Amino acid sequence: MSEELYALDKKCKTLSIIRTLSIPISLIVSFFLSAIIGAGINDGTMKVVFIVLFVPSITLICYLICDAIYRSNYKTLEKKLLSTLGVYSWSFPRPCDDYIELKSKQTVSSLDAIKFFKGGDGRLANASRTMKQKNAYTSALQRFIDSDEFKKLAMYNKFKSQIMQNTKYAYRYYIVAHYSSPTGKSQLTRTIELSNKDINRLEEDKSLLMSKSEYNKYLKEQAKEELAEKQHAYYEDVNAIIDLVNDNKASLVIKSDEDELDKLIASLFDRTVNSIKKIKSIDSEEWDIIDKFITQIEDDVNNIIDKNNSILDYYNSEDFHKIKTTCDTLMSTQREFNEYIEEKVDSISKLFGTNVVRNETNIDDEYNYIHPYKKSITPFTAEVSSTVFASAENNPLDYVVKIFYPSKDRYPEQIQKLHLLIEELETLKEAKTIIDNYKADVQQYLSDVPEFIMELDEDGFYSRLGFATINEKTLTVEYKFSYTSNGGKAQRSFTVPMTEDTIVKLIEKLESKLTMSAFTKEQRSLMTSKLRQHIKERDDYTCKNCGNSTHQEPNLLLEIDHIIPVSKGGCTEESNLQTLCWKCNRNKGSKIVNI
Repeated sequence: MSEELYALDKKCKTLSIIRTLSIPISLIVSFFLSAIIGAGINDGTMKVVFIVLFVPSITLICYLICDAIYRSNYKTLEKKLLSTLGVYSWSFPRPCDDYIELKSKQTVSSLDAIKFFKGGDGRLANASRTMKQKNAYTSALQRFIDSDEFKKLAMYNKFKSQIMQNTKYAYRYYIVAHYSSPTGKSQLTRTIELSNKDINRLEEDKSLLMSKSEYNKYLKEQAKEELAEKQHAYYEDVNAIIDLVNDNKASLVIKSDEDELDKLIASLFDRTVNSIKKIKSIDSEEWDIIDKFITQIEDDVNNIIDKNNSILDYYNSEDFHKIKTTCDTLMSTQREFNEYIEEKVDSISKLFGTNVVRNETNIDDEYNYIHPYKKSITPFTAEVSSTVFASAENNPLDYVVKIFYPSKDRYPEQIQKLHLLIEELETLKEAKTIIDNYKADVQQYLSDVPEFIMELDEDGFYSRLGFATINEKTLTVEYKFSYTSNGGKAQRSFTVPMTEDTIVKLIEKLESKLTMSAFTKEQRSLMTSKLRQHIKERDDYTCKNCGNSTHQEPNLLLEIDHIIPVSKGGCTEESNLQTLCWKCNRNKGSKIVNI
């Protein structure tokens, strides 16, 4: 409580005492003055009249002055106290919150709360609003009565008495019904009192103020609203999972987890979004099934994210940085080789047909409640109709040609790329063995690596140490056909792995569609594994350019080079093939070099 309040309270107390004492003091003073002045009046009757008029007048004037000063200061104190309590004026001084004029005494006598509130829109809302205001008003004033701090004020009892008087009608709601005859001779007034409990009951039990048909309609609308609210609550649970995945996908260490997350979200859409729309009752047992499924999906998503976060935490740790610092020196001699292998890996996608993808897909509902999901699209994926999907399953290579190789004019170029693709894949298989040998050389420095890192992200671990990465996914090139029904409920897919045998068959399919002259021009032997091995043995596993060999360097990567490049008309035959180490082959490129 402020010092200003204490000062005002003390001043009012003092003025109250002065006002009380003003009467006897002013009487004494006025008698004394009247005696002095009356001494000059000789007429006894006039002297008595003067004293009778003078003494009361002076006394009254003194009292009124003191009272006016006291009242002015008390008003200031009163205003300050109300402001401190959060109330700015005295309210609800009379028992009338609502008024209705009726046409007969009978209607006044039979009127009750239900009839009154039924008879006009907004009456119950007004009553509820008024009672809330009264409750706030009485609560604020009650704080003064209950506070030990305010009880210290000298004017506490007076202000408390005012509060009791001003809250007399603030605890109930008063409806005044009145009838007056046309002549005004016959009148009847009746007051209906309602408590907070009465108002709340009328608000909560809508049936009390509705007809049966109105109440049934209300129940249907209420059920519809409750169902919509429950649907939205479940939509938000789904959206929380979608947002969680969208926020974390970019930082995934294990890229295969992207596919797993896509599957989880697809399953989430299939088993929840479509089901939520179909449930017609808030009490349906299907809600429990959906709830358990959402919880399971959320747990699976969190497990993937937590697993990746654990891996990231290790890669940011001091332990990993120590290993990386040690290996940086060991890897310095292999950096050029690693860069070359990475180039080979990147070139696979350039040799591998046409990258057919669909646009990012979202699951949209009628009101766009569901957030868009940033779905990963597998390279070389064709989204097709159910009819095409069924046909493609029966004749996969025919549909690979039809969808991924749509332009016959490009067949010669694409056949040439497929020839090179076989060679590149064979080179990468051999390079993978060499890289594994290099990894074995650094094992002595990896004794403190957590087991879960090597189990979950071995390729990522070695990649961060500077090793080139050639995993099964790199060596397994494939085309994918996918079908998704309208709404996303049904989803199916299958892949066509491009093994060496399948690539050979694909080349034959493309060649069979060429004109005779183009076919003759493109016809050549394939670079098979058997032919590659034969050329290396013929050249004694020795580079025909620099003379380095696997006899001198066991981990040397040897490649089979076309002396006259295929792009310049060279054929895949023994006389046009030679063994080169990867460095010499990289430097030669597509040039014709006489060795």
